[in-house]
Amino acid sequence: MSGHQGIKRTIDRVLQSFYWPGVQEAVRRYVRSCDACQRTYPKSRVGKAPLGRMPLIDTPFERVAVDIIGPLKPISHMGNRYILTLVDFATRYPDAIALPSIDSATVAEALVEMFSRIGFPREVLCDQASCFTSELMREVNDLLAIKHLSSTPYHPMCNGLVERFNGTLKQMLRKLCQEEPKTWDRLLAPLLFAYREVPQASLGFSPFELIYGRNVRGPLSLLKELWTGDNQSEEVKTTYGYVLDLRDRLEKTLQLAQENLSRAKTTQKKYYDRGSRMRRLKVGDRALVLLPTTENKLMMHWKGPFRVTGKKGDSDYWLDMGHTTKLFHINMLKRYEERPPEISPQSASFIVVEEEETDTPVPTFKATEGFGTEAIKLGPNLRNRQREEIDELLATHKDVFSEVPGKTNLLECRLKLTTSEPINTPQYPLPFAMKEVVEKEVGEMLRLGVIERSDSPYNSPLVLVKKPDKSYRTCIDFRRINDVLVSDAEPIPRTDVLFTEIGTRKFFSKFDLTKGYWQVPLDKESRLKTAFSTQSGHYHFLYMPFGIKTASAVFTRLMRRLLQGIPNVVHYIDDVLVATTTWEEHMQTLSELMNRIREAGLKIKPQKSEIGMTSIVFLGHRLGDGTIQPVEDTIIKIAKAPLPTTKKQLRSFLGLAGYYRDLIPHYAEKALPLTEMTKKRESNKINWNIEGQTAFETLKQALASGPILKAPDLKRGFVLRSDASDSCIGAVLMQEHDGVLYPVKYASRQLLPREQNYSTIERECLALVWAVEKFHIFLYGTYFTVQTDHQPLQYLSRAKHLNSRVLRWSLVLQEYNFHVEHIKGSENVGADYMSRLQ
Repeated sequence: MSGHQGIKRTIDRVLQSFYWPGVQEAVRRYVRSCDACQRTYPKSRVGKAPLGRMPLIDTPFERVAVDIIGPLKPISHMGNRYILTLVDFATRYPDAIALPSIDSATVAEALVEMFSRIGFPREVLCDQASCFTSELMREVNDLLAIKHLSSTPYHPMCNGLVERFNGTLKQMLRKLCQEEPKTWDRLLAPLLFAYREVPQASLGFSPFELIYGRNVRGPLSLLKELWTGDNQSEEVKTTYGYVLDLRDRLEKTLQLAQENLSRAKTTQKKYYDRGSRMRRLKVGDRALVLLPTTENKLMMHWKGPFRVTGKKGDSDYWLDMGHTTKLFHINMLKRYEERPPEISPQSASFIVVEEEETDTPVPTFKATEGFGTEAIKLGPNLRNRQREEIDELLATHKDVFSEVPGKTNLLECRLKLTTSEPINTPQYPLPFAMKEVVEKEVGEMLRLGVIERSDSPYNSPLVLVKKPDKSYRTCIDFRRINDVLVSDAEPIPRTDVLFTEIGTRKFFSKFDLTKGYWQVPLDKESRLKTAFSTQSGHYHFLYMPFGIKTASAVFTRLMRRLLQGIPNVVHYIDDVLVATTTWEEHMQTLSELMNRIREAGLKIKPQKSEIGMTSIVFLGHRLGDGTIQPVEDTIIKIAKAPLPTTKKQLRSFLGLAGYYRDLIPHYAEKALPLTEMTKKRESNKINWNIEGQTAFETLKQALASGPILKAPDLKRGFVLRSDASDSCIGAVLMQEHDGVLYPVKYASRQLLPREQNYSTIERECLALVWAVEKFHIFLYGTYFTVQTDHQPLQYLSRAKHLNSRVLRWSLVLQEYNFHVEHIKGSENVGADYMSRLQ
């Protein structure tokens, strides 16, 4: 309730009620070390370091600055969208070349072209763009004996000479090409001439004078000659005398320019330093860095803190970013005031969480030794011979089934953090009533070899989750670790793709690996990062724990390696499903699968194994007889669901219902009144009206009626129906079986406000394009039929006079192979009803 009001106000508040010796200094330390205040501190209030002195370069083109402008819009007629700029430090002589792209090869060729006019410089200063730091550019610099200088990240002031020229050049281009914007690249040469002709403010001479030792004959010279009739006098000097005079004039001009530049720099530093103050960091200090946000690179915020590892020059510091070390200017940094451990802002209490419904419960630790193939469930419709084959298979692979997790030899889990600073969230003492429960669980994990005692500097708090049967399970809260854990990009399988692959099969077998994550060993460096503590001591995991955000990706990679090359097998995390058309294939696949699992050192949980089923529950859906439908138990729960009273309860209901949205026609329309109630502007306590209650009951009824879809058969052709109303578009993907069209997928969405203004043919065309793209994975590369009750769509590909929007959509459809059939509106019941139901 204090509101982070700063040092003075906080001191005043404390002194109203308390006093102790050193109270003001204690408050100052506390406020300065506030993590929230330091991260939100305004950049404008962080003092600027005094202006440094750049070395004066007196030799033309000894050091040049280069940069890239762009991408510019519009693209020029010649296809150029970037400008490579170059400015000489000694004479301020500029050059620029228009480029179509900024890949390393293009930029290197442009630089060589510039150097062919001015000579090869000794040093080139640029930012850290990839085109300047690539391996190709390094080879070019080595070949031409050029020293590459880089500015610090997010500090363009280091290369201010060329940055200021870029701004001037863009302003001149913007004003000169208003009538013909796409000719901007043709205007570069005259603009550069105009810039080179004018005296530079700091030098007092124009770049032309410093390079050629004379004033060039420009437009104003021509105009003067035309008005006055004066011509240049004929040359009467000898060649030798002219060369000597030119050399003397160039030397004197450059000397005067350097003196002017030195005075200008002194004046600039004087005015700049009025608002600056000296700031220094020490090696070992922690600092916040001003970096762009992930959402918008133009928005900056403080990130970190990061450890200072070194210093370069007077104003640049090396920081350890966890995975790399980077150099930053002091103006991008702010010292992070650390709070003493006894008043650390990071704390944790022991939490008892009421468990919600979840599809992937965290495992309990009640594992017993031994094997138990007797607990495996066999298909009720199996013949005696088939049962005998299964018994023989299980007898030879009895060691694969166990309640005790195994240890795979296929891979290890490695946890990479973005910071080397240990994450230590303290654990408060456990409640006495929960102590026995926790110690029993920890003792079981020690017995199984899942954890061991630890001296790790890391710590994550332990929490208890209350299960539906009123018992408790122990979990570790790894949220702080997950915040700094490098993500794993291994893709998780898509459920719709899995159902398409196996939906038409006849025999199914399902397996669940015993505490799957605990069968993946952690590498030695990662073990310490999983540490937790109880009253009996400090522990860390030897195997991959639940709660780590990369665990699902790591386990998916393991399963892909395990199942590679085995046909008729799909998986989702630790759930494995064998689906075949014939019994012979099924037995061969099961034998190969169990051999692979044995070789990998993994174990299958017998209680969750089902073999030889003709209908099976997988990922919340029942598969069998070529159909896909919800699980019966889930339907019963939905039918009995009471009216939610809070937004959290309503979101939970919509999350459960949304899992089956592909099975429900016009789901988006039915759920719309409910999703409106979950928005921020609505009260947390739901005030039900007639429309909301009707939508809730309608959605429950749609789920409780047990919707059934035919599983997609990729060997059959598809029929797509689409339709549009004034407010919505809808589509149904269908396939023909025994002369009857059955739905395979449903889809619908609301029209955006701008789309509601489209004409009828535009809305119908939008519905068709959206439907084709929605079902792209089924339709691309096949020949399918589009059925619509809007007849003009039949002539979409042959029409000559289309508006630009419909023309673009027709071009999108050209990569698909289909023909359009017109049907009566009464026959297009699926898509039409989905688009019109409000």
